[in-house]
Amino acid sequence: METTGSANTTTKTLKSLFQNPSDLLGIMSNPGKNGVDFYKSLSSKDKQYIAFAAGIGLIVYGIVLNRQKA
Repeated sequence: METTGSANTTTKTLKSLFQNPSDLLGIMSNPGKNGVDFYKSLSSKDKQYIAFAAGIGLIVYGIVLNRQKA
């Protein structure tokens, strides 16, 4: 039986990736499971930072692809 609630989860920060490199290695070894688990444990503010960075990355990627066509 799966339980949900804030009492069972610990909130992590993006800063913890730099302070604890084993978290980063775990994400790189199995991004599907460990990456999603880490993302779910982030605070709402850190999730917003990730979403913003991903959006900017997609915009830049689109610009680069468009320039390569020309």
